[in-house]
Amino acid sequence: MPILFLSNSGLHGDLLYSLISESLPFNWEKSEFGKQRHCLHLYEAVVVDCFSLADESTTGGYTALKKLSHPKILLINFSPNIPLQTKSVLAEHNIHFLCSNRASQKELISQLRQSIQISAEGSSQDLKNRLLLTRREQEILAQLTTGEPNSSIASKLHLSEHTVKNHMYNIFRKIGVKNRVQASNWAKLYLQPEQI
Repeated sequence: MPILFLSNSGLHGDLLYSLISESLPFNWEKSEFGKQRHCLHLYEAVVVDCFSLADESTTGGYTALKKLSHPKILLINFSPNIPLQTKSVLAEHNIHFLCSNRASQKELISQLRQSIQISAEGSSQDLKNRLLLTRREQEILAQLTTGEPNSSIASKLHLSEHTVKNHMYNIFRKIGVKNRVQASNWAKLYLQPEQI
């Protein structure tokens, strides 16, 4: 899967993208903020150049990142003066602060390489987990994405509600999630579109 580099257009973003894409041998794509929001699930990781966010109010620009929905968002080139409260809110949305704008090129490349490799290892583990799901568990997980209660899922699949609960417990354990929302998000990322 490719890795997305998000930045505003301009010389700074182009130079940083060139440095990163030439230094790290991964499949890279570049886009501007707001243009790739609906297809982020197609990327292994999203690297965000925060240089342009420094122009906006410190918290306003960064909290706009909460609209990005992806399990691995890596922020680079950010201001070290971000309030702790803003950092903690963003961390809850799978947004990781990797390198501030005071980091050297060598440190930036090293941190990105390490984080992307961890992301790639996690993706292969997610694939293994998906393959460990039985066909029935995949059907139940696909039904879970509709937001219907267990009783509706049970009646659609001609199962007892207790059986659906047991399957959900096993699904949550196998894919490493804690609730229905996380399971639904996982299913949208990793199940085949025709299953959902």
